[in-house]
Amino acid sequence: MLADDLIHCTTLLAYAEGERLSGCLDLIHVPSQHLWVEWLEATRQAALRQIPEFDGNPYSRVRRRTGVFIDADIAGRAGTMRTFWSTENEQVYSAALVTDFDLDRVIRPALDIAAVFNGAGVGVKMPEEAALDDLLSHVCFRLDPAWADYYRSANLPESQQLVVLREVLGTTAFDMPMIFSLFLLFTAKDGVQRRVADLGRLNHARRRSGKRELLEHIEVAGPIAATYESTSSVADSGNRRGPRLHHVRGHIARRGDKVFWRSPHLRGNARMGVVRSRTVELSFR
Repeated sequence: MLADDLIHCTTLLAYAEGERLSGCLDLIHVPSQHLWVEWLEATRQAALRQIPEFDGNPYSRVRRRTGVFIDADIAGRAGTMRTFWSTENEQVYSAALVTDFDLDRVIRPALDIAAVFNGAGVGVKMPEEAALDDLLSHVCFRLDPAWADYYRSANLPESQQLVVLREVLGTTAFDMPMIFSLFLLFTAKDGVQRRVADLGRLNHARRRSGKRELLEHIEVAGPIAATYESTSSVADSGNRRGPRLHHVRGHIARRGDKVFWRSPHLRGNARMGVVRSRTVELSFR
C-alpha cells in the first residue's frame, strides 16, 4: 500500500529527465516473487499534472484505487503483471491485458493485429521519447485468454480491433514506469520507509473462527521530498536579466552504482522567491 508521498515521488521519478529510469534498469529487482501493489489514483494524477509535457491519462479518471499483482522470477528481473482498479461505487475491474516484462532483454514484438487477438504479444513505441521508449522495449502486453475469446467472438474487423487494442493499452501501459520507479527505490539503501502491520492478534482470532489468515500487509512511504514551491534562482550581476519563472522537472543522474535524484522545482526571477530544492543520493551497496 503506497503512501501519498511515495505515489507522488515514484510518478515524478518515472518521467524524470537526466539519465532517466531506463539508465538504471540493471539496479531494479522486484522485491518478492508474488507481490500486490496498490495506490490512490487521484494522488498519481495530481503528480502527473505537475509534468508540463504530460497530457494525462483519460482512462484513469474513473479509477479510485489501482493495484497490480506481480508474479516474478526468483531474480526479480522478469515476470508478469495484472492490473485491477476500483471505481467510486466500489466496483472492481480487471484489465484486459497481461503485462510481461524482462529487464535483461528486449521483448517488444512487432504489431500483428490478428496474432494479438489470438494471444500473441504487442509492444508500445514512443520514438519521440527515446529514454521511455528504451524502457518500453523490455515490456510487452497480451490479451488475457478470456478477453481474447470474448473479442474474437465479436468478429470485429481489423479497424475495430485496432480501436479496442488502443483502448485496453491505455488502461495498462501508463502503470509500468511508476512500478519500475518504485522498485528502484526498493533496491536503494533507505530508499523507502516500511511499516509492517501487526496482524498477530487478528489472525489468531480468525484462525479460531475458522477464517483464513490475512496476508502480510506493509505500508510503504518515501523519504524523498518530491513536492516543489514557487521558487527562483538569483540573477547574475550586471545588466543580465534572470530567466522568467519556469518549471524544472525532477531529473536523475547516475554515477556508477549511485543514483542522484534532483527534486522538481520552479526557477526564475529572484523577486519571485528563492530556489529551495535538494539532491537525494540513493546507494545500492
